[in-house]
Amino acid sequence: MKFRKVTAMAILAAMVTASLAGCGNSAEPKSDANEKSTSTEQSAEQVTLTVWGDTDNQAILEAPFKEINEAFEKIHPNIKIDYQWSGTFDNINIATQSDSLPDMFWVQGNKSTKMEELAKNGYILNLDKYNIDSSRYPQSAIDYATVDGSVYCNYPAFFDYAVIYYNAEMFKEHEVKVPETFSEFEAALKTFADNGIAPISGAGSGEFDRYWPIQMMAPVFCQETLKAIKNHEEPDYAPMEQMFDKYREYCEKQYFGKDFEATDTTGAQLAFTNGKAAMIIDGTWSNAIYRDLSFEVGAFAIPDEDGKRYGQSGESNVMTYAVSAKTAYPDQAVEYLKFLSSPEAEQIMEDHQGGIPLVKDIEPKDDLIRQFADVDEIGLNIYHVLSGVSDDSAKPQDIFLGVVVPKLMMSEMDGKQAAGSIKEEISQSSLK
Repeated sequence: MKFRKVTAMAILAAMVTASLAGCGNSAEPKSDANEKSTSTEQSAEQVTLTVWGDTDNQAILEAPFKEINEAFEKIHPNIKIDYQWSGTFDNINIATQSDSLPDMFWVQGNKSTKMEELAKNGYILNLDKYNIDSSRYPQSAIDYATVDGSVYCNYPAFFDYAVIYYNAEMFKEHEVKVPETFSEFEAALKTFADNGIAPISGAGSGEFDRYWPIQMMAPVFCQETLKAIKNHEEPDYAPMEQMFDKYREYCEKQYFGKDFEATDTTGAQLAFTNGKAAMIIDGTWSNAIYRDLSFEVGAFAIPDEDGKRYGQSGESNVMTYAVSAKTAYPDQAVEYLKFLSSPEAEQIMEDHQGGIPLVKDIEPKDDLIRQFADVDEIGLNIYHVLSGVSDDSAKPQDIFLGVVVPKLMMSEMDGKQAAGSIKEEISQSSLK
């Protein structure tokens, strides 16, 4: 679910190569002669597949994957899943350099450029010949798993985006209603601040954590700007300037908390769950954290001045995995991917975590999930749009996350300068 810019260091690769090598493929890749063996012969073997899960989200994914893996092994008694929470971006980068990728590992599909890079450099298996059933999924889910017309991971069954969780009891106490316009949203922020309560519990110490408010506000302020950038047209950057200025204003007014810039994700979540903030901006993927608190929790999307509520486009990567091109057991690995794309496995994830289903045959966990879906339009995701015009000459998404957002947060840049930095970077792209 999180994105981050990573750089693998050669010295670190040398240090960990030995340990990673033992985690990867459980046999040498088969020769051409061996590849002629039938699937039946392969499936008769007792094999162990090493799978790297999403380290950052182990706390919320460990229980569902334990049940999913047990269900898979019951159906396939000849295949054992050695599931390890080792799938950090650094580990994956290092494993590609040291030729020690595990049999499978989680990927983010088209939410970043990483899977495309892995596919084009031959690190992950082209899945076209396996004909993984796509009939249950919308086109956006199929696009997520596709690079240059070929499938490289299983299809996502859930949709997620940043949302505002709110303390319903605190709202009632201060006579604040769920905002129906942007003006009402700002009035709610001021009410809580005036009463000495942090309006929104924010995490400013992480590259992506401090970006969530902008992700929510972007389609509210500059949906048309994002559309133009995505379609390689000439955009009007003025609405983006206004949005960036609003983010800076909220930081200056301490609407995200007095120690926002030094707070990490866990600290922000604890502040909200301990009743020290009225709201928190977090992903729908974190629903399990807020479901069973001592106070009632609701959720809403920020509305525009006309009352339209926007979600942000983004298929969930909680269950999407790629297969190493050098796995010794491609057929068995694909069986695991197919199981991850089954209604049984997807319902297990929903029952544990709660997510917004993309497919019709998954039953939502509770009413909070239904509140997540209470949006009028799926707006564009600013990070995805900027990534879409990225190439070797220009990385506007990196300028956005690594320069623009922190400088806005520290009042070292205004909206016009911020939008100008992104405009300048996009102008260097051959995809503009």
